[in-house]
Amino acid sequence: MKKMSFVSAAMVLALSLPALAGEFRDRSEKIAVDFPAGWTQGKSDDPFVTLKLEKGRSTFEFAKQESELSDYYLKARVKENVDSLRGKGAVIYGDIKTLTLHGVASAHYAAYEMFGNQACMAFLTYNGVSYSVAAINIAEGDFRGVLSTVRKPGENVELSKRPKVVRVKKEAAEAEEPGGDPGAKNVSGPETEAAVSSAAVAASSLTSAEAEPGVAVVDAPPSAAQLVADSAGRAAHDLFEELAKKTRDKSAAPYYERKPLPVIFWGGLLAFWFLGSFLARSMASSYRNPKLSPPPAEVPPDFFFPFIVSRAATIKDVTYSVVTRQKQLLMASFQYGHEIYFVVAVYGCLFFHAAWSVLDFTGRGAAVIDAFLWLPGGRFFASVPEGVFIVPLFMGIISYATTKRVMSLYDAQSNLVMEAAREITYCLIRDGSGKEVARLVPKKGAPARRWDFVDTDNLVIFAIQDDCPRIRLMRKLFGNLGGALRARYGIFVQDRRAGFVFLDPSSPDRFQVHMDYDFARLAHPAQILIALLYVISREKDPVYPSPF
Repeated sequence: MKKMSFVSAAMVLALSLPALAGEFRDRSEKIAVDFPAGWTQGKSDDPFVTLKLEKGRSTFEFAKQESELSDYYLKARVKENVDSLRGKGAVIYGDIKTLTLHGVASAHYAAYEMFGNQACMAFLTYNGVSYSVAAINIAEGDFRGVLSTVRKPGENVELSKRPKVVRVKKEAAEAEEPGGDPGAKNVSGPETEAAVSSAAVAASSLTSAEAEPGVAVVDAPPSAAQLVADSAGRAAHDLFEELAKKTRDKSAAPYYERKPLPVIFWGGLLAFWFLGSFLARSMASSYRNPKLSPPPAEVPPDFFFPFIVSRAATIKDVTYSVVTRQKQLLMASFQYGHEIYFVVAVYGCLFFHAAWSVLDFTGRGAAVIDAFLWLPGGRFFASVPEGVFIVPLFMGIISYATTKRVMSLYDAQSNLVMEAAREITYCLIRDGSGKEVARLVPKKGAPARRWDFVDTDNLVIFAIQDDCPRIRLMRKLFGNLGGALRARYGIFVQDRRAGFVFLDPSSPDRFQVHMDYDFARLAHPAQILIALLYVISREKDPVYPSPF
């Protein structure tokens, strides 16, 4: 009889205990969650569902999101789903609620009823991954209980117990006054109590045998390095807390949500660039340099061709070093000025979007919007990130409209020989004394790009023409590809070739200007040279893709 009573009591106690929970991990091994006994892991046809649990007619699913969402976007997703559920006739219980996950993350959820079934849905970010959670035929309390167990696999989320506080009675030690009478009577001080934690007592280096009775043992004060580290940690924590509050604040949210370009777009762009550059090189390789009749065996001293030119280009200017046939040295320079602003605006915006896409691909895309929201006027910049690059773009436009670009040609003693400056519709060429000697007029409507060299009598002396215009578009799209897509220019007199620019195949920064001996005296050699250098500088052969 006693044995039966004991067995019955044991069964009652066993039934009264809660069912043991089981740990389940999602497919990506990013989170783990505890479920009561009776839940089993199921399969889902949705590729984004990384964990599905079932128990009878109840289901619980975790679906991984494409990118890591900040707290603001988690709430926004819950609100979108709540609005959608209302439109489908669901009854929403209360407002959107927030559940803190171990003090390091938050889950935002809503409970509702649809078609007679209780359900809950939530969005959360944990361990660098965002999830949507959907539970059907589950009460709100049970839903919160399961969500509260979300953690990293193997992470212990149990809160540490508070250290036990013990009371230690402390007596004042008897002491003798210096120089006092040894026979004098000692007076005991009043008894005091000091509350110290058991952890501090255990951490003491003194054992109970070594410690004096009645003396409390406490930890040593923290060092200066520890204080500095703690202060820096608190400052960083406060900064991120303030940033998180700002991003959670609806008044600080972007005017409309922006998303980065998909990584596949950049992959397609790179594929287009590699394929296009290969085709462009093939097109340029078909060009052959023209041939001119050779000069006589005895060349007179006034025949200065060919000019051997070396170029040194920066983003702000370009400088040419010229050596004539008679070994005379000349130097020319041309200022761009506006180019750096366009490069910063266009390529800065391009690299920003590329970096944003990479961050989004790694699950950190939301950090970009959060950083913009932290700036003054952050709502605008978070909605239109390209606005950051508007300032250099406008500065470039102003510089382009107001700066007068001039090509200057100097001799070996740095004396000005020729100068070419752009006017409204043409380029005006002056000599060293400032006298007008010719104009360089763009020829519109010509089959190829062409510039007429017009003297002071308004007669066209010669024309500079693009010998390979079909690669111009390729040059704009892919850059000069190490010199392979450089422009080829020819000099013509009434459609008869008088000279050309020979590109050095061994260097993208060297070329030669050749003239037929019979046409070498059409104009002053310095005028022919500065006209060619002006066209080359104005049209330029950009190293990088540039529509300008």
